[in-house]
Amino acid sequence: MRGFKNDSLNQQVAFGILEHIVIKVLECLDLMKRDCERNCCKLANNETKIRDYLFTNYLNNDNIMQHIGFNDFRFSSEVPENYVDATPQGRTDLQVYSIDTFRHRERYFIIECKRIDGNLTLNREYVDKGMRRFTGKTPKYTSYYKRNCMLGFVVRNINIDTNIAKINCLLKTDYTDIHVKDYLHAGSIPLTYLSVHGEDIKEQITLIHLMPNCSSLIS
Repeated sequence: MRGFKNDSLNQQVAFGILEHIVIKVLECLDLMKRDCERNCCKLANNETKIRDYLFTNYLNNDNIMQHIGFNDFRFSSEVPENYVDATPQGRTDLQVYSIDTFRHRERYFIIECKRIDGNLTLNREYVDKGMRRFTGKTPKYTSYYKRNCMLGFVVRNINIDTNIAKINCLLKTDYTDIHVKDYLHAGSIPLTYLSVHGEDIKEQITLIHLMPNCSSLIS
């Protein structure tokens, strides 16, 4: 992504690129669900197993990327991230580079994966071990573009809007240290929600939350 002198233009371009990535990830998830249902394949109710199946068979598959017209991006999985004193502060579930900026090692988007089932335990994990990695005084992940992504694998057939309200309630009552400027609300892309975090406008982070229904895949 080539830069502009105007920061707001840079942010708009970055958000447009991230939305494009989101659309293609959702397209891969649709292909995965279709293929699994056709082949009677079920996945363990495990975040890592679901992510790895998606990554190995779709996001890191040249034939699939060509099929959906997404050859200009590269995905990596389980990448050490945000080194302090030669020690990584976290490992990204998925890291996404545009080939146009591949030579710039810090210019990438991050997708953090979590499971969602409508219950309190996984909602807490989604916030505490997911969203928190991007926010607060000592985030575990860097955010070069100030935009990143949460991918919530919905492993039970639930009302997702109702569960989003539950997550917002947790943010308001139990996670007040995660400063929220805009709570999760519907995005322009189906199955997505947006939230904005941070007190200083120059440091604010926008998260796109994907909430695909993966319940038919789970054994």
